Amino acid sequence: MKVVVVGGGYAGLGCLVELSRKLPGAERWLVDPGEQHLKLTRLHEALRTPLSRWQVPYAELERRYGFTHVRAPAALGKAALTRAAETGRIPLGDRELQFDVLLLAAGARPRPRPRLRNCFGLADLRHREGQRLIEQIVAAGSRRRRVTVVGGGATGLQYLFELRDVFRRAGSRVRLELVDGGETLLPDQPPAFHDYVTRRLEEGGIDYFPATRLRGVDGDRLVVAGPRGGRRELNSLASFVFAGLRGNPVFLDADESGRVLRQGQPLHRIFAAGDCCNYAGPGYDGRSAQAALRQGLHVASAIVRLDRGRRLPEYRSSELGFFLSLGALDGIGWVGTPDAVVTGVPAYGIREAIETRYDLFVAGVDTFRIL
Repeated sequence: MKVVVVGGGYAGLGCLVELSRKLPGAERWLVDPGEQHLKLTRLHEALRTPLSRWQVPYAELERRYGFTHVRAPAALGKAALTRAAETGRIPLGDRELQFDVLLLAAGARPRPRPRLRNCFGLADLRHREGQRLIEQIVAAGSRRRRVTVVGGGATGLQYLFELRDVFRRAGSRVRLELVDGGETLLPDQPPAFHDYVTRRLEEGGIDYFPATRLRGVDGDRLVVAGPRGGRRELNSLASFVFAGLRGNPVFLDADESGRVLRQGQPLHRIFAAGDCCNYAGPGYDGRSAQAALRQGLHVASAIVRLDRGRRLPEYRSSELGFFLSLGALDGIGWVGTPDAVVTGVPAYGIREAIETRYDLFVAGVDTFRIL
């Protein structure tokens, strides 16, 4: 059997690692335009550490897990996906790659940030040394003394508090501000999250503008509109904009087993996992590393059953918890049940343990099981 995985993020790599254990005789291929697997949940820490600390070269993973990496883009639109289902081949530039089973795990793309000097989005930060960026911001801070973070989701908040810490360590008097379109922070989490984070914002001297939306740019400034519609220009030294995700190139629908749906029907031997898709059924389907990894592991189990002629399993993993860091030795989250909110140093420690579990998984220790 020849298995081709498109996308080397949490879902794609999780599937390949699991297949190396459960179906070692399969021919396994990874299609990804990059050279390294990125531990995206720790990318904000690259503001104070080398970016390479959170990257693992695919060449190293190839040797460890026995797959072949093809460095090429393979974002499949609707027409190309239909053709792939019919032919058992995917286009890679001027060539095609044959498959028996295909997993689409290319993730989602960050929405474009405003075209503005000293404005950075997640796509920029994936490839930029954060330490050098901070040095440039501190060195440039003369007339304008504010740095703006747009987006109060988990990514925006983790970057915000990481920025607070690195500026403090640098002795910079830069003032931070958070602009968020929602009336409350992290509305999908218990109310205690909003209360705790806003308290930390106040204690850190960070200006918070809720129900305020980014409208565009005017010259070298971001333009936002508040809850009453009033226009405001942000005269920021630098801006970090986290505007959400979009399809890559489109969001896919998948059935309870993870097979891609086209016009309501599952495509034969084509699966999806991670941020690029929406799963049917009761399994946890959030845009998170936790869901992506578990879907990747699930698809690996489905491929094993497919190879053995057995019935495909349904994806039923539940959300195990949610944690985010709020700078040095601080965080908030829950494990098991949202009613059990943990804050401060204990939350930071639990999050570190979760990240270490994934580090060990990538290094070859089987720390995850599909029950």
